[in-house]
Amino acid sequence: MMDLNRIIKFKLGKEDWEMPLGVLLLLGAISLLMILGGLYLGFKFGESVQP
Repeated sequence: MMDLNRIIKFKLGKEDWEMPLGVLLLLGAISLLMILGGLYLGFKFGESVQP
């Protein structure tokens, strides 16, 4: 099983970041959900607009 409390270290620009694996996965899941929701809503809006 994955250790969700394991600290992941990464660098963005000049800043060093440390974040637990669980939080990093949660942020990734939320981002993916918002991207998919935006795609769906954009598609539905595009369908409803009549040329």
